[in-house]
Amino acid sequence: MELKDSVTLIGIGVTFAVSAVNFVYTLRANKRASFVNTVTTSRLKWIDSLRDKVSEFIAITTRLLDPPESLDDTERRVLQLQRDTLLHQTVLHLNPLDHEDQGIRSLMDHTKALTDSRKDLDEVSKELLNLRDVTAAYLKKEWNRVKAESTGGAS
Repeated sequence: MELKDSVTLIGIGVTFAVSAVNFVYTLRANKRASFVNTVTTSRLKWIDSLRDKVSEFIAITTRLLDPPESLDDTERRVLQLQRDTLLHQTVLHLNPLDHEDQGIRSLMDHTKALTDSRKDLDEVSKELLNLRDVTAAYLKKEWNRVKAESTGGAS
């Protein structure tokens, strides 16, 4: 075997090794990108769902506070059922071990109790605004987390 044949075989071997390493790296990178895309998409859906549920909870609670004259007992019970359903759906969206999540839950529970007792309606209005603001800050934090993760930042 001549020197040029040996160099050619070594070149082919090195090319094969580099190609194999590139192939493995590309597979891993694609798998990671796919995972990040899946998690990001799921988190965005979760953020949208939580925003929708909390905003609807606030709207229905506001309607219960200041019902139109034509609202009868049946319609009021339907609104209360919708509000309670939204409360429970929201709670199920939240982490039971996270302090910030449980703060949102506590605000919702307190608002519900105040609304049902029909006592200090001004306090209920303040609690609803507080719930909106706390939830907005929470969703912004989650949005920033999604952005960081999708661009390769730490979670």
